[in-house]
Amino acid sequence: MSLNELEVKGRLRRHETSAQEVADLMRIAEAGLADARVEAVTLDRRFCAAYDAARALADLVLACSGYRPAGQGRHVTVFEALPMVMGEGHAGLGTYFSTCRAKRNVAEYERTGEIMPGEVSELINSVETFREEVLEWLRERHPSLQPRTE
Repeated sequence: MSLNELEVKGRLRRHETSAQEVADLMRIAEAGLADARVEAVTLDRRFCAAYDAARALADLVLACSGYRPAGQGRHVTVFEALPMVMGEGHAGLGTYFSTCRAKRNVAEYERTGEIMPGEVSELINSVETFREEVLEWLRERHPSLQPRTE
């Protein structure tokens, strides 16, 4: 599947991003990571916060590539599109984040206590690494959209 095919199927729509949108999504990701690190919060909430950070970063990458997820299954689409935008080397990460999406859905909508401490740590570490990759990708491909660091 390609980005164009996802667009034809109504799962993506064309989108023109801005430096403001990129900065906003990066702030959402940073807030999610900060919340995920708060050990006084339940594992479920920390996992959900880290997942939200991953999704914000994936949304950022997709927006910079001229797309926004549409229709049902937006979270599925954004992670499916990740290797199409950042390269096949990110296919495993897209799959991992999609697995986390399913776990997040259980924690968010069905029951608590399913998330283990190692899962939270693993997700936080993966999102932190992904954040650095996204910043590098922005520097290389979209320098005018790169958020300022203060």
